[in-house]
Amino acid sequence: MASAAQPTVRMRWYAVHVMTGQEEKVQRLLEKRVKAAAMGHKIGRIIIPKEKEATSRRRGPTERRVFPGYILVEMHLDEDTWYLVRRTPGVTGFVGAQVTGSSRKSLPLVEPLRDQEVEGIVRLSGQEVPRQRPIWHKGESVRIKFGPFQDAVGRIDQVNSQKQTLVVLLNLMGRETPVEVDSSQVERL
Repeated sequence: MASAAQPTVRMRWYAVHVMTGQEEKVQRLLEKRVKAAAMGHKIGRIIIPKEKEATSRRRGPTERRVFPGYILVEMHLDEDTWYLVRRTPGVTGFVGAQVTGSSRKSLPLVEPLRDQEVEGIVRLSGQEVPRQRPIWHKGESVRIKFGPFQDAVGRIDQVNSQKQTLVVLLNLMGRETPVEVDSSQVERL
């Protein structure tokens, strides 16, 4: 009997704080735990941002951690994935995590890294981040989550997938006005 295919989930990148000097160990442990828990469909790549550094002629170039004490994890954040990552030995927490609700068991609010930030960090490491297909389409209705036009509702007029920006038509003072926003600033209605 064939097993059912896992549903496709949108993965985002998160910065995880780990004990300094333990980045490789945490990476290996986390990869083992993901495999053992069969969460490969929810947790993707785990990378340690490094850059090549020229040393002496004898030794050749070496790699230096760009952000000692941090790893980047590509994942779909939910209670199961948060718990798996957070409870990995050597992990001290997610960067920017804020506990919400009154219960200690509630999932903290964690903002993912912007795609442009991750691309820059990973490119510095000499690796490539595959570009995600644009998830926004012309004509979709969206609400702006933050910024000067917070809570404004509009319709997408243009999508720039390279810059990860959108031109949204907002009704300002009775007129449809095009406003360029970062794609992370909007949410679907």
